Amino acid sequence: MRGREQLTEYWDGLQPRERIMLLFGGVAVLLALLYFLLWQPVMNARMQMQQEVQQQRVLLQWMKDAASEAKLLRGVSGQSGKAKGLGGQSLLSLVDESAKKQGLGGAMKRVEPDGKQVRIWFEGAGFDQLIGWLEKISKENGVRVVSATVERADVAGLVDARLRLAEGGV
Repeated sequence: MRGREQLTEYWDGLQPRERIMLLFGGVAVLLALLYFLLWQPVMNARMQMQQEVQQQRVLLQWMKDAASEAKLLRGVSGQSGKAKGLGGQSLLSLVDESAKKQGLGGAMKRVEPDGKQVRIWFEGAGFDQLIGWLEKISKENGVRVVSATVERADVAGLVDARLRLAEGGV
C-alpha cells in the first residue's frame, strides 16, 4: 500500500499543467502500445492471408485448366478407333522412326522394348516438339503413354523425358 501513497503524494505535488501533460503522455503511450501490440500485427497477418488466398486462387485456376486439358487429351486418346494402328510395324520401330521424322532423333538417347511396351529416353528435347510428337503418334497410330517423367533441362524450352509407350487406346 506504501507505493500507492507515494504515487498519490507525487500526483498531489504536481502543478495542474504538469498533471494534464502527464495524462496526455499516458494516453499517447497507451495508444502507441495498442497500435504496435494489437492493430499492426493483426493488419500484417490479414495482408499475409490475402496474399496466400490470391496464390491459392492462381493455383486453383491452373489446376482447373490442367484438368480441362487432361479431359480433352483423354478424349483425343479415346478416339484410337480412328487411328491407322501400327501398319504392320513393330511398336519399337514405329516409335523410333516417327520420333526421328519429328526431329527428335538427336535428343533420343535410348529406345528399348519392355514386353509389349517401349521405353524411350530423351535428353534436351524441345518440349513443344515432344508433346506434338506424342499427340501425333497417339492420333495416327493409337499409341498411348503408359507413364511419363518429364524434367526441365538447363536450357529454356528443353526437357529430359522418360516415356513408356504402348499400343492401343486408353
